[in-house]
Amino acid sequence: MGEASSQTNSRTSKVKKVLMIAYVFPPFFSVGGSIRVVKFIKYLPGLGWLPRVLTIDDRHEYDTQRKQGSETLFPDIPDEVMIYRTSAGEPSVEFLERGRHAREKSKIAALAINTLRGMRNFARKYLLMPDEYLAWLPIAVRSGRNVIRRDNIDVIFATVPPHSVTLTASLLRWLTRKPLVLDYRDDWIDTPWFKNKPWFKRFIERRLEWWVVRSASRVILVTEYSRDEFIRRYPRQSKDKFVFIPNGVDLVDFSAAKDIPTGHAPGEDFTVVHAGLLSVAGGWHRNPRPLFTALKNLQVQHPELQGKLKMVFTGRLPETYQEMVREMGLSDTVQEVGHLPQPEFIKLLKGSDLLLTINYDGFATLIPGKIYEYWAIGGPSILLLSVPGAASELLDKYGLGLTASQHDADAIADAIYQVYQRREAGEPMHASLDGIEQYDRRTLAEKLAATLDTLS
Repeated sequence: MGEASSQTNSRTSKVKKVLMIAYVFPPFFSVGGSIRVVKFIKYLPGLGWLPRVLTIDDRHEYDTQRKQGSETLFPDIPDEVMIYRTSAGEPSVEFLERGRHAREKSKIAALAINTLRGMRNFARKYLLMPDEYLAWLPIAVRSGRNVIRRDNIDVIFATVPPHSVTLTASLLRWLTRKPLVLDYRDDWIDTPWFKNKPWFKRFIERRLEWWVVRSASRVILVTEYSRDEFIRRYPRQSKDKFVFIPNGVDLVDFSAAKDIPTGHAPGEDFTVVHAGLLSVAGGWHRNPRPLFTALKNLQVQHPELQGKLKMVFTGRLPETYQEMVREMGLSDTVQEVGHLPQPEFIKLLKGSDLLLTINYDGFATLIPGKIYEYWAIGGPSILLLSVPGAASELLDKYGLGLTASQHDADAIADAIYQVYQRREAGEPMHASLDGIEQYDRRTLAEKLAATLDTLS
C-alpha cells in the first residue's frame, strides 16, 4: 500500500483524478471478480493518477453479491484513495430474511410479499437489460455526478461486468463531458450467455453496446481476440479506440514461491489443484463432470494411481458438485480446502504436480485470470480445459502446459496421465517464468496510466 503511494510521479507535477466505477469490489464476491481494478488502484497513485472509487454499500450483503473472500485485497488500496459506497438498488439479505419470517407468520403478509417477489423476478428476467444490476444505475449516476464535480475528476473509468455499468458510465460521460474509458474484463455481445437470451433482448443489447462504445474515448480489452472482435464489430470507430491491456499477476505477491519445492517425488501422491471459485450460474457453464469422470477412469485403468491421485479445490466447491463427487465415489480423491491465506495458497500451488483451470463453455476470447497466477508460481505445469482460443494460444506460446476439451473425459485423463508419467520418469513438466514480467500488475497499470494520460 505504501509502495504505490510513495513513488515519485515522473509523468506530471499535477496529480490527476480518475473516477473508477466498479460494482464488483471488495468485500464482495471472490478475489477474481475485483483483483484487476484493485491492482490498478494500488499502482496508479505512483503513476500520476489518484483514483476515486464508486461502488456499492458494504454494510450489507445482497442476494447477488456475497462476501466470499475478496476483503483480503483491502491492504492493496492506498490510504489516499477515497471509496464512495451507495445503495445497491436491491434488497439486502437481511431484508429478504425478514420478509421470509413475516411470510411464515401471516397469510396477508405472505400474499403481499409473494406478489412483490413475483414482480421483482419478472423485472429481473424481462425488463432489466443487460442485467439485473441495472437497478443501481440511477443511484450510481446521481452519486457519480456529485463526486465528479466535487473532486474535479479528469477521467471516468468503468470496469465490467456487470455490463449495465457501461450504461451508468456513459450517462455520466454525457452529463459531465468527461472522457470515458470502458474496461471489459469479459465480453458482452456474442458470448455464450448472450446467445442464450431471447431475440428481443439480443436486439436491444446490441444497440446498447453500440451506444456505450460510441460514447467512450477508449475501450480496454483483456485479450487480443476480444480487441479484434470489437474492431470487426465497430468498423466505423477508430482502431486506436480499442486498447489491449491483459489481465496479469502482481509478481510481488508471488515472490515467496521461488523458495518452495515444486511437486512431489516419483512414487508419492500426485496432486492436481484448481484455485478459485467454480460457480454454478446460468450461462456461465463450467461443468466438472467430465473432469470427475476422468479422475475415476484413471484410477480404474491405472491401479497404481489408486489412493495417490488427489484433486484439490481452493475456495468453495458448490453443493451441486459436492453431490456429484459423492455419487461418483470420489470422496477420497476430491478435496475442498476453502479460502487459504496467501502463504498457504502459494505453498499449495507450488507443491502441486498439475494446476488446473476450466474456461467457460464456448468462450474462445477469454483467458482465465488464474492462468497468470499459476504461471507466476514458476513450477507445476498447467492443464487448461477449454475450446481453442485466446487461452490455449497463451499456453502454447509460452509452453505453460496442455489443453484439452472440457467435455472430453478421455482427453482430460490422457493429459493428466501424461504429466504423471513424466514425473514418474524423473522428467516432470514445468512452466517457465520466461515472459511473465510483461503481465506484471505494475506494468499493466503503467499501460492504463498512459492511456489515461492521452485523455486528460
